[in-house]
Amino acid sequence: MMRRWTFAQRVGAGLSACLLSGLLLLGTLLSALHAQLLTDDAAARGTLPQALLAGLLGLAGVGALGFVLHRALAPLHARHEHSEQQLQQLMDGVTDYALCFLDRFGRVTAWSAGAARLSGWTEEEVLGRDADRLYPEDELAAGVPRAHRERAAREGRLLSEGWRRRRDGSRFWAETLLTALHDGRGRLQGFAEVTRDITERRRMERAQALFAEAGRVLQPLSGAREVGEALTRLCVPEFADACILFTPAEDGTVPPQAVACAQPETARRLWEPLLRCPEDGGVGPASVARTGRSELLPELDAARPQPALEGTAYGELLATLGVTSALTVPLAVGGRVLGALCLLSTGPHRRFGEVDRAFMEELAARAALALDNARLLAQAQDALELIGVAAHDLGNPLSSLQLKLWRLRKLEGAREPRMRDGLAGAEAETQRLGKLVHNLLDLSRLSAGRMVLDTGAVDLAELAREVADRHVEQAAAAGCALTLRVEDGATGQWDRERLDRVVTNLVGNALKFGRGRPVEVRVHADAHHARLTVKDSGIGISPEAQQRLFRRFQRVHSGVHQVPGTGLGLYIVRQLVEAHGGTIHVHSRAGEGSEFTVELPRVPCAPACLPAEAAA
Repeated sequence: MMRRWTFAQRVGAGLSACLLSGLLLLGTLLSALHAQLLTDDAAARGTLPQALLAGLLGLAGVGALGFVLHRALAPLHARHEHSEQQLQQLMDGVTDYALCFLDRFGRVTAWSAGAARLSGWTEEEVLGRDADRLYPEDELAAGVPRAHRERAAREGRLLSEGWRRRRDGSRFWAETLLTALHDGRGRLQGFAEVTRDITERRRMERAQALFAEAGRVLQPLSGAREVGEALTRLCVPEFADACILFTPAEDGTVPPQAVACAQPETARRLWEPLLRCPEDGGVGPASVARTGRSELLPELDAARPQPALEGTAYGELLATLGVTSALTVPLAVGGRVLGALCLLSTGPHRRFGEVDRAFMEELAARAALALDNARLLAQAQDALELIGVAAHDLGNPLSSLQLKLWRLRKLEGAREPRMRDGLAGAEAETQRLGKLVHNLLDLSRLSAGRMVLDTGAVDLAELAREVADRHVEQAAAAGCALTLRVEDGATGQWDRERLDRVVTNLVGNALKFGRGRPVEVRVHADAHHARLTVKDSGIGISPEAQQRLFRRFQRVHSGVHQVPGTGLGLYIVRQLVEAHGGTIHVHSRAGEGSEFTVELPRVPCAPACLPAEAAA
């Protein structure tokens, strides 16, 4: 198809037509004059002047018309030529954008240097041809280019994003502005299309979104398997067509732990070569896990495999899946490699590069932290399990020892003061040891989330009396007047053993920190709640210390006021109270004593539920 004429070409053609018409008229006049000169007819010769005058007048009119046209159109021609030069300079100067003009049927009428650089097609190859060749085949089949032109013609302009295809078959993510061009009467003349490659911008946006998603998905998980499965699912299909996480085993191999594939048929073809993949070769996940260095294979061709991949199970895996690009990064933390993340691309549109390597190394570092946290959490849970077993096993012999010491102290032979004091001191230490054992057992159960409340009808007033009776001797030794003010009928559905632990810890703390001052225990109830208050007049607690009073392993007193303890008592008290659906708060000022108030619903809404902090 011939190229459309420019404005300058049209003006030149018009002037040439005028000149040709004048020449034809002159030739006709001369021919008629020559014919009349050769004739013998006098009448014909008499009309010669008139014919000559008419011809000269016509020739003068044609010349005048040509002159007028030239004078009128010359400025327009100059301005149009200047505009065309500016447009051409603009199209040649803009190299970061692809600028082209289309007729109303979508055929290319102008093609910039930026369009040639971005797409790979030269101006000679595309002029007069459809611009649809830039769209992928699936969008061509769906009629997307035509739909875009129709919408731009209706709305005036259309801004869209999508995949575009280069001459070599590679893809890039493009932002396209398609503007409809109309003449003075509003008739559609064509389109102006501006396209730019925003693949890197989209990659960065995807990276930010993927990092945010990784922080949300990986953080709450508790097991290494869950972390691995979440990581591979995170990368497919947004970043890769298939993703495999390899983790080193104790025997030195690097077997796969988690696999994710975009296509089910890919997953079916994957497993047989994958199970033979973890040998220790020069390339592949085993090498990355051993060296801690990432490995990038940007271009792969199944027909011409790389020499390092020939005869290896990893090479067989890549050939079986038809992998066109591969990237393997280590999951390393603190100098230790916890695994290798292998990303595979099986399509022509995705090729891994250095930007992908840097991005995936950062993501792998975050995943490695999650895996290491999962390992540490598993070790902590094992340690808590051991603590729970040890505390449980220590409970029975400790109770027997306490009973024997109490019996020895009551014997007639224990009336000798030194022996009696020694037995009393030993019994006090066993009670303190028993409290520690129970706290450790509760801590183990709370941390493991395995504590279940055994609820039943409990009288809080009766329980407070029992605890006070058990602390009579401790109160006397501390020089504290222990006062009990209770209201009968403060009953509810609670776990008696755990509630006993609450009252015991609070009373024991009051006697310990209110030494030499009175301690008061109050119990009262209304229709829906029962309240236990333990008040001392001891050293008190500063407002800053109250913020961390109920945290695990927190000691709020130091120096001259420091007393023996583990910092677990009040933490466990709070967890047990909240497990009953209740609350605990403290009112205290330094030097003015402390008052702890426990409020329990008489019928807990969820008696067997633990608070979120305890189960964490």
